[in-house]
Amino acid sequence: MNENQLNSEIENMLVSIFKAVGNFFKSAFLGIKKLKELPFFIGFLVSILITIVAVCFKVKIKTLTEVHSIIIYYVVYYGLLIMPVIYLNFIGKFNSNSKNEELFKKVDFKNKDGSYPYLVKKQVIAKGDGKIINYIFSSSLNLDIWKGRKSDIETALNCTIIKIEQGKKKTLINIEAIPGNVKVDEFVPWKDEFLINEDGVVAIGKNQLGVIQIDLNKTPHVLAAGETGSGKSVILRCILWQFILKGCRVYMLDFKGGVEFGLDYEKYGEVITEKERALEVLKLLTTENVNRLELFRAARAKNLAEYNSKENTNLCRIGVFVDELAELMDKTGADKEEKEMLDKIQKEVSSLARLSRATGINLILGIQRPDAKVITGQIKNNVPVRICGRFADASASEIVLNNRLATNLPEIKGRFLYKAGAETLEFQAYYFDDDKNLKDIETNQGTMLIEQSEDKEDVEKVDTEDVQPDKDEKIDAADIKLNSLNPAKKESNKKDKFNFHF
Repeated sequence: MNENQLNSEIENMLVSIFKAVGNFFKSAFLGIKKLKELPFFIGFLVSILITIVAVCFKVKIKTLTEVHSIIIYYVVYYGLLIMPVIYLNFIGKFNSNSKNEELFKKVDFKNKDGSYPYLVKKQVIAKGDGKIINYIFSSSLNLDIWKGRKSDIETALNCTIIKIEQGKKKTLINIEAIPGNVKVDEFVPWKDEFLINEDGVVAIGKNQLGVIQIDLNKTPHVLAAGETGSGKSVILRCILWQFILKGCRVYMLDFKGGVEFGLDYEKYGEVITEKERALEVLKLLTTENVNRLELFRAARAKNLAEYNSKENTNLCRIGVFVDELAELMDKTGADKEEKEMLDKIQKEVSSLARLSRATGINLILGIQRPDAKVITGQIKNNVPVRICGRFADASASEIVLNNRLATNLPEIKGRFLYKAGAETLEFQAYYFDDDKNLKDIETNQGTMLIEQSEDKEDVEKVDTEDVQPDKDEKIDAADIKLNSLNPAKKESNKKDKFNFHF
């Protein structure tokens, strides 16, 4: 062996030594991270205890080992002395990534260099009635590729992915998922016991984590989309019934001749089948909204619940239910007069969507065929909650959810996606059966400001009736509007508390 070869061998040996030492400490560092898990932490405490015992019984160890060899003594003693570091190195090398590599191999999901994503951390967290698994992977693939291969990743990990997002570093990917062995029920009939007593909170169905609910105090408007037969109208009626049970005012816009909100619903609120009447009601509600905002500001109240609590009053929550939004927003084929009417309606809807966040006036909008002409930028920006059934057309899913996940939904009636913010959750909607669930009830419907104003005017008219001898022959247009807006007012005054009759 010549000098150059010898130098080369020495150099390779030194490189190997440095690499081995580097890998040793790298594994030890990874082991430190794993001490967050209780079993590994307990093992680390045991390794420290072994080191303490070695120090305490140093003389005895020397006596026992020197009988064989002084070298054995040094190996045993100093090995026990650095046991915690050895333990950290061991657990740093021990991980479940080999198993994950096999899983990713089955769906051919590789990094750019041909390696497989490395599992940095896996954590199981209890949430609701179920549990969520948080994965953190190290990978050279960007977030878009992970999202595009979502179905393959779900197959590999045997899970249902809720969310995929970028980690703290560009090389880290965070995944939030539900275990694949937990299934969603395919049929969940509505029961009144599911009613959530909190004001403004409604339940719409269940998934693996429990009840899916909407807090209208935080996200005041809802858009529900679905093809014919998906169950979209059933969801609207389920939410509507919860409004009714809680004593809210409800207005139902149904331009299919009142088929979706039939005659049975007229006892709970006004069913509007004509666009002229819809415009009239929306204008009144816009006025109500403006008046409430002024009142809340004067009372230094941020929302309806806070105002009612401060003023010890019962200003009512109002729900506007639209079975088919396209009838209000799509001007295709309309003549000039109808277009003007629809422009005015859209103005009122947009105004309520923008300004009624705190006032307790909620828009619950249904749409069968999503279209950019119907779901305008105003609607998308101001209606944060989206409920979407299965669509074969990816563009329809994009319009409603800003993703294509609705195309992957199973063909199960009542199966929907719920999106509020970044999360998109699959769930089974409650099945609301008109024949079984509609009941005769009496509730304490709260008041409206426009009613209080009209009542005050009525009192003034009575006080001055001596100068209006022909008063009975005169009909005030505002009174006509008011009475039709609140048909129940003509029959009786509201009771002091809820009184349900089932």
